[in-house]
Amino acid sequence: MTYRIAIAGCGGIANQHLDAIKQINRTKGRAAAVAIADLNEERMRAASERYGSELRQYADYKRMIADVRPDIVIITLPHHLHMEAACFAAEAGCHILLEKPMALRAEECDRIIEGVRQSGVSLLVGHTQRYIAENLAAKRIIDEGSLGRLVMLHDVRHTDYYAEGRPEWFFRKALSGGGIAFNLGSHSVDKAIWLTGSAVSSVQAGMTCHGNRGDVEGSVMARLQLRGGVTATIVQSGYKGASANYTELLFTNGSLRLETGRALYRSDGGAYSLVETHAGSDPFVLQLDELIASIETGQPASCSMEDARHVVEVLEGMYRSHRSGREELVGEARSRHTETPAAVIPPARLSREGAWSDFSDGAQLAIGHYMWLPDWHGPKARIALSCTTDELQIQFRAYEPEPLVRFANLNDPVYKDSCVEWFLQPDPLQDARYLNFELNAAGTILVGLGTGRLDRVYLEADELPPLHIRAERQLQDPATGETYWSVRFRLPLSWLAGLFPGFQPGPGARMRGNFYKCGDETALPHFGSWSRVGADEPDFHRSQDFGWLILG
Repeated sequence: MTYRIAIAGCGGIANQHLDAIKQINRTKGRAAAVAIADLNEERMRAASERYGSELRQYADYKRMIADVRPDIVIITLPHHLHMEAACFAAEAGCHILLEKPMALRAEECDRIIEGVRQSGVSLLVGHTQRYIAENLAAKRIIDEGSLGRLVMLHDVRHTDYYAEGRPEWFFRKALSGGGIAFNLGSHSVDKAIWLTGSAVSSVQAGMTCHGNRGDVEGSVMARLQLRGGVTATIVQSGYKGASANYTELLFTNGSLRLETGRALYRSDGGAYSLVETHAGSDPFVLQLDELIASIETGQPASCSMEDARHVVEVLEGMYRSHRSGREELVGEARSRHTETPAAVIPPARLSREGAWSDFSDGAQLAIGHYMWLPDWHGPKARIALSCTTDELQIQFRAYEPEPLVRFANLNDPVYKDSCVEWFLQPDPLQDARYLNFELNAAGTILVGLGTGRLDRVYLEADELPPLHIRAERQLQDPATGETYWSVRFRLPLSWLAGLFPGFQPGPGARMRGNFYKCGDETALPHFGSWSRVGADEPDFHRSQDFGWLILG
């Protein structure tokens, strides 16, 4: 049988798919390209010329699929279209070769998997690292165990990610999912999972944003803990400099140095020596061959849909870790984790004003849980807390380059702007009431007191102590290049004790509370918290979900 293949999207990667189809057609007669869809007519004409025969051309991939009814659809569209296109192709009864990453989020991957299974078609995500000759040789050495137990993997990639030839959509997070970590990082994550034969249980990552295009990161350093016990590190830079692309694998009895696409070197305890690897077929030919074999045998491909979903799940964990500044659980480990967070508020060290004056002078917390809307809507947000015998000191940093600011009067609905919030329950064992402090990027504050969303009053100016609110915008983090805004205030302990008679400030005093980042009417609405909120719809007024705050 000759499989009729249509390609949705005619960017640079489509040429490699067309070359693979041509090669399979020439050597086996098993595949033929019949149509292509793209908004750029010139690119489609060039693709037809490259393939060597006239392809039917469409501006709409859905119309192409409906008209042509191909056996296989190769999807090379921008990442944000992967879910929609894959689900449409599956519903039309087409088998699918989907460019990596599978989708923007794990939830979108789930919808693709469901659509594929309901339609009874086959899908392969194009993680081409699994088909490269040197990588396959490294995998065989790992599996045969001749170098002992694999203990560490170190993957490095440096390239000019901001080069002019890269299309603009790669630099818009809403379209691409992220920068170098999401795009090239998906290769590195998949390589680690495949080579080790193990899923990832946790990840810690840091990123920088010094690039001159778009709103995505330009570098990432990540540490992955795999369930099998191997630790993997991923280091990628998209800034100018010498290019690099290699993976080091360290075993108990030796090591491998893998230069993907070039060479594989082995050490049995001494200097590296070249491992002979026979030139394999083009990875794009091999992955299409594997998809066809999967169609004909019903057997899943070596890169299963679950593997491809897990790659996206790990990438999401990397972004959460950068946002929170801590190690993040991934997959099953994350779903099982329900521990209530606790933080000690330390005494101010550098000055009497503590964290209010210096962000480094206090406990460092982060908004780590974005719920109800897409996780990537949520900006990075950090909190610094300190105390003296007289007051609590707090400073928020929200990494939004252009925060929405409209409200300027006390108790205006600042939560509709770019907003940070602190809900505080000073005497949780005896008094169900809590305070909510909500501030926008101009320092406008809303202060409420009560036991819940519908049982509270707003405090007026004459009921509030001096809070020493200070707000600043357009600040830049020198370490990461990210732009943020800051708001800070100080809260007298005597005022809290007056409102909550059972509250006795002093070392060891146990309060409860939560910190939030929201923006109900911002361009990307978001609702995030320090302590996870267990509600099906946005609701911060849930004292049962507060974490513990302990005076040091």
